[in-house]
Amino acid sequence: MGYEADATITSKGQVTVPAGIREKLGIKTGDRLHFRLTDSGKLTVTPIRRRSIFDRLDELKLPSIGRPVTKEDIDAAIEQEIIARHGRSNKRRRR
Repeated sequence: MGYEADATITSKGQVTVPAGIREKLGIKTGDRLHFRLTDSGKLTVTPIRRRSIFDRLDELKLPSIGRPVTKEDIDAAIEQEIIARHGRSNKRRRR
C-alpha cells in the first residue's frame, strides 16, 4: 500500500518531509536523503541512515558468560560481528 503527501518548496529550495512520510520511512534528525532523477522525470528519494553504533546495541549478541559483561567482552562481540559481516576485523595491527 502506497502513501502520498504534498510539500511546499521554500524560497531557499528547502522542503519539509511530511511527518507521515518520516514516520513510515523511520527517518530522524541527522538522517540524509538521496535524490535520484531519471531521464523520464521521475524523482525518487531514499533515506540514508547514519546513526551511532549505540542505536543498534540491542542487535548485538553478547555472550552469556555468567558474570557482568566487561568492555573487553563488548569489544570482542563487536569484532566477531564485523568479521561475520565483512570477513575481516577493523582492528589496526601494531608493528
